[in-house]
Amino acid sequence: AAAAALVYAKDHYWNQPYHTSILTGHGWVQELIHGHPDRIYTELGISLHVFLILVAQLRALGTVDSRKGITVEEQVAIFLY
Repeated sequence: AAAAALVYAKDHYWNQPYHTSILTGHGWVQELIHGHPDRIYTELGISLHVFLILVAQLRALGTVDSRKGITVEEQVAIFLY
């Protein structure tokens, strides 16, 4: 019975889309920051408050947005992803 339930549930579980955001780059990072608190942890493996402290510390140490327009928040998210 357990094997039958597993076979049945497997097809339904994998049909659910996971990455549903149409945003990329800055918009995606802002969605993580201002969205559900569990989402940033799921995507980046770090809590929101820790992410914001890390960004603030990097800025305090002199890290700036890149010349190509990539914010420090995006740079950290890329590194953690």
